[in-house]
Amino acid sequence: MAAEVVVYQLNIVLREVEPTVWRRVLVRSDTSIALLHQVVQVAMGWEDAHLHKFRIHGYDYGIAYEGGIVLTTNPKTVRLDQFNLRAGERFQYEYDFGDFWQHDLRLERVLPLDLKKKYPRCVAGRHSCPPEDCGGPEGHRKGVLERLSLSAMEDMVLISEAVLSVADGQDARVLREDEDLLDALERLRFRQRFAPDQFDRKAVNRRLREVEHANQASSDAD
Repeated sequence: MAAEVVVYQLNIVLREVEPTVWRRVLVRSDTSIALLHQVVQVAMGWEDAHLHKFRIHGYDYGIAYEGGIVLTTNPKTVRLDQFNLRAGERFQYEYDFGDFWQHDLRLERVLPLDLKKKYPRCVAGRHSCPPEDCGGPEGHRKGVLERLSLSAMEDMVLISEAVLSVADGQDARVLREDEDLLDALERLRFRQRFAPDQFDRKAVNRRLREVEHANQASSDAD
């Protein structure tokens, strides 16, 4: 007899990053490891450009890639409800074995399934993930410090003065032709990658609906 489908409220926290990056998601208990991987990627804001694995009850699970880690189980057939997780229990998700982003996933609550609601769904969260390929937690810390540095403030002064000069009547071509200004703008774009407050829950849920639809279509095809 199949187990009753319930809803797992999972809290996902990215380790060693300040300010803390976290998400709260709701997933069905019959969610596969393959789908959970996609949920974590979308909810956190990663680009799914690197290898990953889950560590649950001492074993590794995930999608195997040629030349990557060897995983003997099919992630599409391994479901969360097979682990008999209890409220408060934790497991890990690792992404990008070079930058080594580690996530703690904790089962906060087990809820009844509401057929009127869509799953998976992100219900809360704070702060955006670091940029891909930035050098892991240490590289992220350096990026955050650079964004708040004296040189960053000097660039902002230069940009502000240029904008004000155009507002006062100076030829706007200065905004396109001043090499020092263009360099400052390029550095500003780079630093903005480390801005923490870019989490958009509505956008995340739009993407999660796309993931669920694609997963359902794949299941129907199988």
